Amino acid sequence: MFRDGVPVDEAPALDHVADAVASGDGVFVWVDLPAPDPDALATLEKQFSLHPLTIEDVTHEHQRPKIEEYDGYFYLVAYGVESGHERLRLHELSIWVSRSWAVTVNHTRPDLTADLHKRLARDPEQMKVGGAFFTYALLDLIVDAYFPAVDRLLDRIERLEEELVFKEHAADAGTGQQTAYRARRDVIYFRRAVAPLREVLNVLLRNDNVILQHDLETYVRDLYDHVVRVSEDLDTARDLTSAALDAHLSVISNRMNEVVLKVSAWAAIIALPTVIASIYGMNFRVIPELHWGWGYPYALTLMAVSAGGLFAYFKRRHWL
Repeated sequence: MFRDGVPVDEAPALDHVADAVASGDGVFVWVDLPAPDPDALATLEKQFSLHPLTIEDVTHEHQRPKIEEYDGYFYLVAYGVESGHERLRLHELSIWVSRSWAVTVNHTRPDLTADLHKRLARDPEQMKVGGAFFTYALLDLIVDAYFPAVDRLLDRIERLEEELVFKEHAADAGTGQQTAYRARRDVIYFRRAVAPLREVLNVLLRNDNVILQHDLETYVRDLYDHVVRVSEDLDTARDLTSAALDAHLSVISNRMNEVVLKVSAWAAIIALPTVIASIYGMNFRVIPELHWGWGYPYALTLMAVSAGGLFAYFKRRHWL
């Protein structure tokens, strides 16, 4: 609980949070649930008259990032990001917020909002605004984590380009291709969580917004610019991944063409002596060179010269 922007030690019981909100001006109460507990949600539904559809959305995960306006409060869904060395994970966060109270529900990562309390306590003057600054601080905390995640994604894609386009060992091509598809899936997955935040911030910037009426327009516009930058970087990452996969397929196709050329060239080299041998091996009674003393050396020489001539021709055409 915050009083005049300053956090206080007392924490109201869950079934009396509405009374704490109504205890006086300058009071702001934040309820942070580490998981969508049905009993706690039922209590909060009664305390703050939460719409049943929002409760249903919280109990059914994997909602699209959005903002919905109800009587006296907003309901938001946003995603925090956690990116390891090779994987990216999104953590859903459901938020109810009004001018004097807020409820956050962490779906998969209980500590997602752990740093928010410190952020709010550092700026009591802004926190006097209540729900407006709370919403900005929470979304800013989420969006700030997007930038290092995007940087790690771009680093992964850069390594993939080296692996897919310039790696010489074809045995590793399948593994690299699977890694590329995982990277592209992470980019698309991440972008689905970021792009809808533009509409969320547009709603918060509306001039007729009376629920979160505040003087933080400059801050929210800056946050909007950050979301646009992340979206553009993700578009670039998606294009780079697709380009790397296309280049990889082109390299594979070129290598296959080279193999086909070499196999075809050697097949022609082997086929010509075979034709000569098959001609002289026919069981006809009259063959001009059949009783010729130099017939055998002549046939071998003809085979060698024809095969050598084809080899030299294909070598000059870079088929071998």
